[in-house]
Amino acid sequence: MGKWGLFLLSIGCLLLLFSANAKTGQYDILNLTTALFLLIVGTIILIKEKKRNKTEKKIR
Repeated sequence: MGKWGLFLLSIGCLLLLFSANAKTGQYDILNLTTALFLLIVGTIILIKEKKRNKTEKKIR
């Protein structure tokens, strides 16, 4: 599950980079919102996985 979080974070970062137009200095709003959504979801998945790993180590 943690790998999916990293995958979503990397795709979100790529979309964030490609959402900007260097010539005009404007952002594509659809790409920007999609990138932010993927970054947030990926971060949430990673935090949940980290918490789950900590509780499993305490049980053992």
